[in-house]
Amino acid sequence: MKRWQGSCIGAFLVLLICGSSLIFLVPVGGAMIIGVPPLFDKLTGWVVCPNAVSISVDEYNSGPTTSDPNGTYGHQEEWICTFRDVSQKVVPNEEIFLKGTGASVTTVGICGGAVTLVLMVAAAVIGGRLAKPKLV
Repeated sequence: MKRWQGSCIGAFLVLLICGSSLIFLVPVGGAMIIGVPPLFDKLTGWVVCPNAVSISVDEYNSGPTTSDPNGTYGHQEEWICTFRDVSQKVVPNEEIFLKGTGASVTTVGICGGAVTLVLMVAAAVIGGRLAKPKLV
């Protein structure tokens, strides 16, 4: 086996393992970011109101989502983004949810892809060094 073949096998194995695990990790990691409100709000703020000086949050329609008194509570939000030129943009609840979810999943996908790429390079180097060329 030649060294380049060892490199290709190492990189392919990492791509196979890490790439297939990203199918699971990206949605789950995105949901984990959504479950951390300060992080979710920060990511959503970068996407919904880039270059905003301040974002004020107005919550309304807060109440129980089920008839169970111990059940969950829900609410709706409306963000008012203020920019340097004192202009404002009102962001509705639906846009906050959709763009925030997209930003969360995209962040996990980019981080997972970067880790996969680094591991592929490391596996290619290790595979190239472990391959013993035939001396004929």
